Amino acid sequence: MTTEDHRRLLHYFIPQYDEIALFAMSLTCALLLAVAAFSPNLSIQINSSRDVDPRIIVAIAVFLSGLVLSLYHAFTDRPKTSLEKSFMLFFAVVLNSISGILAGMYQLSTASGWLVLFPLVNIINSAVLLLMPRGVLSEANISDQHASRNQFAVTATAVLILFSACHYLFALLWFQTLSICVAYATNLGRAVPLWILGERAKSYST
Repeated sequence: MTTEDHRRLLHYFIPQYDEIALFAMSLTCALLLAVAAFSPNLSIQINSSRDVDPRIIVAIAVFLSGLVLSLYHAFTDRPKTSLEKSFMLFFAVVLNSISGILAGMYQLSTASGWLVLFPLVNIINSAVLLLMPRGVLSEANISDQHASRNQFAVTATAVLILFSACHYLFALLWFQTLSICVAYATNLGRAVPLWILGERAKSYST
């Protein structure tokens, strides 16, 4: 198998994130935070210990930066910088991995027999994504194409409907809602606006 064959094979396993997927994921996080902020049962405990690992603080800051940038680029035509792409990639990878692992572990605790296979595969895939080395995942995995306002409007509507159904209609746990919305973003986020509007994301130069 040649080097080019290896690259083509890896392409099927390495995620590619476009503006629509990133916007859908960041909007889901924003909705969860809004629901949590107005929840009467919300309980926040702040650890004032000075032994907090500074790497955790940096990771949270980068994650939140990626979240904000994913929302920001839905409202601007400015191309993404390499640094912005690295923040957005960190946000997408961590969110996909954590949501998959949490949902998989919950399903694993309730599954039995051959059904155990599905949450196990979900957990393994999420762990592999989280542990992928630098170079396999890079800023190149963030698309340079820019989606239209109509595509973002369709995506926002779809996420709001899906989130409301999961959280209010079916009363799912927060990480189940997150996992479903993230799965939508990464697998159907691009297809739904294309199906409804018949248009694809374009490069910044067009």
